[in-house]
Amino acid sequence: MLGKQILHYEILEKLGEGGMGIVYKAMDTRLSRHVAIKFLPRQIASVSEERDRFKIEARAAAALSHPNISTIHAIEEVDDEVFIVMEFIDGAELKQKVDSGSMALGQALDFAKEIADGLHAAHEKGIVHRDIKSANIMVTESGMVKIMDFGLAKVKGSGLVTSKGTTLGTAAYMSPEQTQGHDVDHRADIWSLGVVLYEMLTGELPFKAGYEAAWAYAIVNEHPLSPSDLDRKIPVSVDSIVMKALEKESDLRWQSAHDFREALVQARREMETTEQTVKKKAIVVVPFNNISPDADSDYFSDGLTEELIMNLSRLQDMRVVSRTTSMQYKGTSKDVRTIGRELGVRYIVEGSVRKFQDKLRITAQLIDVQNDSQLWAESFKGTIEDVFDIQEQVSKQIVDALMLKLTPTEKVVLEKRSTTDAEAFDCNLRARDFLYRLTKNNIHYAIQLFKRAIGLDPRYADAHAGLGEAYAQLYAFHARQVEWRDLAVESSLKALMYDSNSSEAYAALGTAYLYDKETHEEAVMAGKKAIELDPDNFIGYWVLGRIYHSTDRFEEAADLFNKVITLNPDFYTAYMDLRMAYEKLGDMARTEETLNRALEVFDRYLAQHPDDARARMIHAQNLVQVDRTDDAREEAAKAMDLNPTDPLVLYNAACFYSRIMEVEKAVAALNGAVSGGFQDLEWMKNDPDLENIRQEPGYLEVAAGRGG
Repeated sequence: MLGKQILHYEILEKLGEGGMGIVYKAMDTRLSRHVAIKFLPRQIASVSEERDRFKIEARAAAALSHPNISTIHAIEEVDDEVFIVMEFIDGAELKQKVDSGSMALGQALDFAKEIADGLHAAHEKGIVHRDIKSANIMVTESGMVKIMDFGLAKVKGSGLVTSKGTTLGTAAYMSPEQTQGHDVDHRADIWSLGVVLYEMLTGELPFKAGYEAAWAYAIVNEHPLSPSDLDRKIPVSVDSIVMKALEKESDLRWQSAHDFREALVQARREMETTEQTVKKKAIVVVPFNNISPDADSDYFSDGLTEELIMNLSRLQDMRVVSRTTSMQYKGTSKDVRTIGRELGVRYIVEGSVRKFQDKLRITAQLIDVQNDSQLWAESFKGTIEDVFDIQEQVSKQIVDALMLKLTPTEKVVLEKRSTTDAEAFDCNLRARDFLYRLTKNNIHYAIQLFKRAIGLDPRYADAHAGLGEAYAQLYAFHARQVEWRDLAVESSLKALMYDSNSSEAYAALGTAYLYDKETHEEAVMAGKKAIELDPDNFIGYWVLGRIYHSTDRFEEAADLFNKVITLNPDFYTAYMDLRMAYEKLGDMARTEETLNRALEVFDRYLAQHPDDARARMIHAQNLVQVDRTDDAREEAAKAMDLNPTDPLVLYNAACFYSRIMEVEKAVAALNGAVSGGFQDLEWMKNDPDLENIRQEPGYLEVAAGRGG
């Protein structure tokens, strides 16, 4: 078979063999992509009734589109051969990972959640897998889980498949109703996922037997040990989740994969909260006061605050409140006890910065809110050239005051300097001040300053990362110019070349990859990596939320958008995204609540950024939904006056006109958006703001890729 060409598939190598056939890696010569091909056993392929039944089920499975389900591209027949053409997954079977021993608790819960996500999508379409097991789950190189072999399990029940080599492997995961030959529904998959989760947690199967009849007896009659009986580190709350999935009576199990998934998410949150409470000291660095003669030096005091937050965030035993949350307390009159209570932290760092020409004076103090006592205070004098020494001293003295024991790596990290060029450092701080203002003109100013910083220090990772974020923001929020996307990717990769732990660079990569369906997996990987490196990176959560929304995973998307808003309450895009997720879920109470919160945010934001055309158009969409149509028309008109050709403004204009039932204007704006470079058709198809024009010929042309 190797080296042969069947239809337009060139067989490259054998991947595996089992009772349901042989799997090969092949090249699809028409589309120039690798695929996996599974040839069915002849006892199925040669019987017309079974072959036809299989094709019906496989076609149903091929209609599934979900990141956690392996895609079926085609079902082909040649002579007496029947084969399925599937997505080729570069990774390893989950069984291989399990066979090497139990997994970390967090990873097991994350994998189980992703499997539950995929099963929920299938069950919603009326498709039951019936053969969930660790050998049917693949883990990609980027760590994403993929369920394999949808559409095959029903054929196994036909009595035509031999048990040799496969039945024992499958029997261990069968539900009681399957082993007894009863009719089964989606709850059989929930049982099997419970077995897989048990296996991931403990490295063992819940039932032990040596042959098929013995498996059946054990599954129906015996009760397994709880996972925590085998590993005391497993919480009782996780025990209860697993054991509920393994209830003998299907009515007592989780009644849906979604319910199972929600329990897993809650367990993960509790685990993370417990870990943080036990291990980490919570601290916030409130914005340093700028007491310089020049009020424009705010960028410098804000920048030093951010640098200190970044330095302390690298320490594993310290939980540092994010920059976006900290900056809400800039210029506040609240006392430290109130701030500590609102943020749930015990320690507060505050200080002041005085900068005049090249002279610098910085004061800082560390306060224990619980005891209302000053743990440390210091004043530093010097020139701009001394700023790096001062930063290092402040970080080290805070660590000493909190009596934290640093690892050798953390000691090096505190001494590590992103640049030694004071002018480059100053340019980077100025650039970030412009970048955080979000408007298109300010982002262009930021780009010039980041480039200046890089010119002074070509190895300045923070400046490369900032430049990547700036280009990513232009691409995501202002105009989908491919040049900006490519520059975002290039700058982010350069940042990672000089600092492989740059969360900001990964977030910028995720944003750049977000709007092309072909690069969604890369976006997911980048978003997850950004969060892993910095759990407060709101862009990482936002990237994942957008992808989940585009793939009909609205509940998960809503969770992620809520996280974004918690981390950055002024990120107005997340309110729009959250509102749409709740609307797709049919949760009108939370839709209305989110809408009211969004109106407050937009009023505040537009007072500060009156020339942001896209924000004004989104605000117009929100105003329509609270019956303020005249105000909405006024906002929409201002937006179009400010930027009538921007593709994102035009896309939001299409949403606005669709909401007020001006169909022709909505379709014209949508065509203008696509002509101008808007490419995210998957998002468009899930956007509830466009429901009123779904059946319009102009919309259908755009949705089919023929508009613009």
